[in-house]
Amino acid sequence: MEKFFVPLNRDPQIRIACSFFPPPERPSPRDTLIVFLNGIDSPKSHWCPAIDSLLKPRRRPYSTPFLAYDRPGQGTTIGRNQDVPGRPQGHGRDCLEAAHDLRELIEKVGETRLGLNRVEIDSLGIVFVAASIGVAIARLYAAEYPRTVTGYLFLDSTLANSDSISVYPDPYAPDFREEELLNGVTAQDLDTARKRLGRVYHPEAPNKEGLWRGNLPELLPYSDAPQLLGPGPRTPYVTVIQHDPVVNVRQWVKLLGIPKRVSEVYGEPVWTEYSEGLTRLTRPQIRKGLIFAKGSGHLIHKDDPRLVASELRGLLDKLSRDEGSRI
Repeated sequence: MEKFFVPLNRDPQIRIACSFFPPPERPSPRDTLIVFLNGIDSPKSHWCPAIDSLLKPRRRPYSTPFLAYDRPGQGTTIGRNQDVPGRPQGHGRDCLEAAHDLRELIEKVGETRLGLNRVEIDSLGIVFVAASIGVAIARLYAAEYPRTVTGYLFLDSTLANSDSISVYPDPYAPDFREEELLNGVTAQDLDTARKRLGRVYHPEAPNKEGLWRGNLPELLPYSDAPQLLGPGPRTPYVTVIQHDPVVNVRQWVKLLGIPKRVSEVYGEPVWTEYSEGLTRLTRPQIRKGLIFAKGSGHLIHKDDPRLVASELRGLLDKLSRDEGSRI
């Protein structure tokens, strides 16, 4: 593994921390790059167990390089984004702009590590392994730079088209009727759940990283659109994995204090519906899922790195057999 920093052209004081895993086979130039996209406040080091599991001895070593990195405000990256008028202090960069930063990073890694100049960068097939809000960044990247991504492994995507709290009925809405609630849920339960979830997951809630989410529902209003376009006739492959609902409900009780029955009745069905929408971003013949990660909460790559490695291995093997891909 190589560790290095990449300064951003838009602000050279920001130096992106990268971990690069060169393959044991084939000289440069390469034609595929796997990129791991972090969740909010989640450093690139969280991917190491999954990468280690993927790289364990096998009959045919992978010839595909891997890149993990920390966005500004994460992990070991140096520097933070400057403030922007109209956004909260410390939250000057949104998910679309994070996708632009990612493009610059891929261009520079392509040049310095893979032997590709900027004109040739679109010949590099990208495979994204994305967790939580990283899924949103991957989708925005695909919209900005179409036909450059050959595969996606989505892990428990954030609900990009929602303010999160609206998955629960609003007990203060004019048409609210407590007697219509299901499974013993009360108005007080809903009030508690909305307030506690909103502190962490509302698009305008602050985060340590400083990634602005306030406009995300407008950037990605649907889970199943826009369609993802790959460079070949049988790309992009898409695999979608969601948390174990039982484990996630239990974790939300423990970590956020959200009543168990509220999550079971109202939260989990919405999350599952959203994840199912993600599977429709590509054609039925080249998608897999929805897969539930048994025993895993929201951070699937931490809770079950072997599952992530296994599904990524399967995706890469499909691409390697498909003449329409470039792996």
